[in-house]
Amino acid sequence: MNKYKTLHLKFVTFILTLIMTIGMIYIGEAKDTYAAYKRYVTASSLAIRTKASSSSKKVGSYKKGKKITCYGKKGNWTKVKYKGKTRYVYTKYLSKSKPKKVTGSQVATYAKKFVGNPYKYGGTSLTKGTDCSGFTQSVYKHFGYSIPRTSSSQRSAGKKVSWSKKQKGDIICYDGHVAIYIGSNKIVHASNKKDGIKITSPANYRKVLSVRRIIK
Repeated sequence: MNKYKTLHLKFVTFILTLIMTIGMIYIGEAKDTYAAYKRYVTASSLAIRTKASSSSKKVGSYKKGKKITCYGKKGNWTKVKYKGKTRYVYTKYLSKSKPKKVTGSQVATYAKKFVGNPYKYGGTSLTKGTDCSGFTQSVYKHFGYSIPRTSSSQRSAGKKVSWSKKQKGDIICYDGHVAIYIGSNKIVHASNKKDGIKITSPANYRKVLSVRRIIK
């Protein structure tokens, strides 16, 4: 008799454990659904990754201003659903409010704030030292835009425009050098170790290879 009671208790315990496990899974799923919230993308292109790591595989991207549904955080990353699967985006580039449209004039004004700061080959710091392409990259990064690191690769960034149609904020590309157009035929750029970040006029003081518009 004791043997049957023991088997009965084990069976009841198994059933109760199973019910509790299923209930916890259901509650967890319901919690995830309840916790869903909306955020706007602030980066020009926000990578969607398989894991909460910048070294994980990129499976897609969201454009700036897109409103996405989020499902909580994992460290510095936010969970999203992409093609039916849980994926991750970097939380830093998400905002509760829709990002305001950036203008070329804003880029030019911001870039001029760093005039007088040092030049440093290989640097990207707008205050402690940067080279020409590090300067343009860091200025645009401030506004949520991601552009290539080197001056040669920046000649392919954004959209090409003619010299006659250049506007404030456009990147002026030379042979081995880049600058930001600030209007009135002037540029601001990380020139060299002697001059640092400075304003130069005319903007075509050397042969211009391309004019690139980053902001649409």
